[in-house]
Amino acid sequence: MRYLARVGTKEWSLEVEPRGAGRFAVTLDGARREVERRGDGASVVLSIEGRVREAAVVRDPGPGGGNGRGAASGETRYGVVIGGRHYAVRLLDPLKRSAAPRPAQEGPVEVRAIMPGKIAALLAPEGGQVREGQGVVVVEAMKMENEIPAPKGGRLARLHVQPGDTVEAGAALFTVE
Repeated sequence: MRYLARVGTKEWSLEVEPRGAGRFAVTLDGARREVERRGDGASVVLSIEGRVREAAVVRDPGPGGGNGRGAASGETRYGVVIGGRHYAVRLLDPLKRSAAPRPAQEGPVEVRAIMPGKIAALLAPEGGQVREGQGVVVVEAMKMENEIPAPKGGRLARLHVQPGDTVEAGAALFTVE
C-alpha cells in the first residue's frame, strides 16, 4: 500500500508491502528496508534491518473524538513514541484522498491509473449506469487490490482496459459521461 506520511512539516513517500508473519518490506522515499513487527496492540518491537526498537503506536482520534480517520481526505492520524520521543504521524492514502469537496463535474470524465499495475477485475459494464463512488475497475499493485471508483454518477461511456491488462501510471482506465 502506498501512502504519503507527514510528521510536522516534513513529508515522505511510504510504501508498505506485507510479507507475512509480521514481516514487511518498507520503502521510505526510495530507501527499502526489511522490517519485522513483534507484539500486538499499542506496544510493539520493531526490528529494522536487524536494529531493534521499542515503539508505542496509538491511533489519534483527533479533534472531537472519532477514530483517527478523515474519510474524505483518506487520512489516518497516529501518536508514535520511539526512544521516548513523541511523533504525531499522519498517513494519507492517495487512492482515497480528496483535498476538498469536488464540485460537480460536467461532461465526460476520463479516469487514469495513479500507479502501475494489473487489471484484476471490471465491476461495471461498458454503457451501464454508475453512481459517484461506485467501484468500476480493480487494479492490482504491489499484491494489493485497489478499487477505482467513478468520480461522478452517469453512463460508463468507455472501458479502456480488460482484465489481465498491465497498465502504467497515467494510463486511461475508463470514461464516465
